Amino acid sequence: PVLLADLRDALPDGGRGMSPAVKLAELILRFGRVNRATYHPDGVRPESDTDHTVMLGVLACALAAKWRHLSLNVGRVAEFALVHDLAEAYAGDTQSFDITAEAKADKEAREVAAFARIAREFAAHFPWLVGTLGAYEAQKEPEARFVRYLDKVTPKLTHALNGGVAFRQMGKSAEDVWVVHQAQIDKLAAEYPEFADTVGVILGNACNESERAYIGAS
Repeated sequence: PVLLADLRDALPDGGRGMSPAVKLAELILRFGRVNRATYHPDGVRPESDTDHTVMLGVLACALAAKWRHLSLNVGRVAEFALVHDLAEAYAGDTQSFDITAEAKADKEAREVAAFARIAREFAAHFPWLVGTLGAYEAQKEPEARFVRYLDKVTPKLTHALNGGVAFRQMGKSAEDVWVVHQAQIDKLAAEYPEFADTVGVILGNACNESERAYIGAS
């Protein structure tokens, strides 16, 4: 029979600390408490990082499987979508609709520090986690690039569903929104030319839908 003492000896610090699995669960629950600058369709409930992760994960896998000519590994797409924002558990979310260069630099610095903390805390027990995060940030694999590009689409989907509540809170006019969207569309098209006729089309449509929803709700 397994004795209580045996179980206690198997835990870190003789049972006085958290096991690796419990510590990872704590990180994930912390991640789920991070609210984004976007909202649910009711325009009241903030979208959480876990809401966003599930949305991106399902959408990315569904599209990767649909667009077979891209030859993406759907499983790898799922892996990257699952961990892509995990650093925000420690870094927090940053409103990036029309982010300044200074705010962007601060965001990147916080996320680098957060990744380093995750690596310190979990690399020994969960190398897949740290390795996948690192591979996503490296942006060398086509699946990582696909997920990052599609990540830019999901906020527009929430704006379309809630009538652009976040735009209103930021005091943006419909013209302001259009200008920022066009600049982002052009920038991402240059960065991800291999997905111009797939994710690029989805992004353009999502921008249009969110703009129409904002005008209709104004």
